[in-house]
Amino acid sequence: MKYFILAAMLLLPFGLFADALKEGAPIQAPVIKDQFEKNVSITPQTKQIIIAFTKSQGDVMKAFFEANPNYLSENSALYFMDATAVPSMVMSMFMMPKFKKYNYAIGLLENEKDAGYFPKKEDRMTVITLDNLNVTAISFQEKL
Repeated sequence: MKYFILAAMLLLPFGLFADALKEGAPIQAPVIKDQFEKNVSITPQTKQIIIAFTKSQGDVMKAFFEANPNYLSENSALYFMDATAVPSMVMSMFMMPKFKKYNYAIGLLENEKDAGYFPKKEDRMTVITLDNLNVTAISFQEKL
């Protein structure tokens, strides 16, 4: 029994990251809702997914989208935000009303499993390039 527990403890970390997205793999993203509670669909036409993991990255993207209001539609892109660190009360009372004023959809990653599916690098946004639902590139950028 001791050996079983030891083996489980050693292998558990590998199991937690087994579902992470990788280049060359088809994307199988979880169901993600936007600020209006609508499903954000990744379709064969989706060419790019941009993911902000911090508030400062979200601020950078907000400024970018204000300067380039048609970027998402012109580039067949989706924008996601990691909201796992935001308390639900703060999200519902303060952030969601603000997000609903934006003229673009924000796919909200609201649990650790969904956010963990997407690769992440400290202090960088993740940009995933797709071709017919297959990941052709994953890059980590400070800004677009």
